[in-house]
Amino acid sequence: MRQFVDKGTGEVFYEEQILRRPDEIVKVFRPVGRSSKFVKIKASQKAKRRFRKLSLAEAGFFLKIAPYVSEGTNLLEGDNERGQKGKPLSVKDLARIAACSYPQARKIVKALIEQRVLRRTEVEGRTALAINPLYSLNGKAAETSLLQLFREEITEAGEDPNLD
Repeated sequence: MRQFVDKGTGEVFYEEQILRRPDEIVKVFRPVGRSSKFVKIKASQKAKRRFRKLSLAEAGFFLKIAPYVSEGTNLLEGDNERGQKGKPLSVKDLARIAACSYPQARKIVKALIEQRVLRRTEVEGRTALAINPLYSLNGKAAETSLLQLFREEITEAGEDPNLD
């Protein structure tokens, strides 16, 4: 195992060998001393086709906000660095995370909702955004509430988001 030190932050990183299937893409960074979060981006042929339909700006925005997905529910929630921990992130918060302007973020969120990548839902009286489990899933299984929220898309795709 090789060790690397980030010259800017002084963080220590270790190189690990990961065995994978030929159709998987895996890139994991586990900085020492910080909590790590794993978000699975779906790698099925259908998922890849769906991703190809996204513009570069939409795909980049999606990849930047994906680590803020809560386990099982796929709700975009704060982590105390961006937004309050466990509370839904606003589009303004997402704009800061993605390093873009608020109007640009609003436009991309609207496009992702139209393409059924994101969906708005109510959580404790607040509007929250959830990511479609056919694109990404944080955790091992999608909760029933998430499956119900995207029931139409899942039925139409003929896929089970809980199976890889």
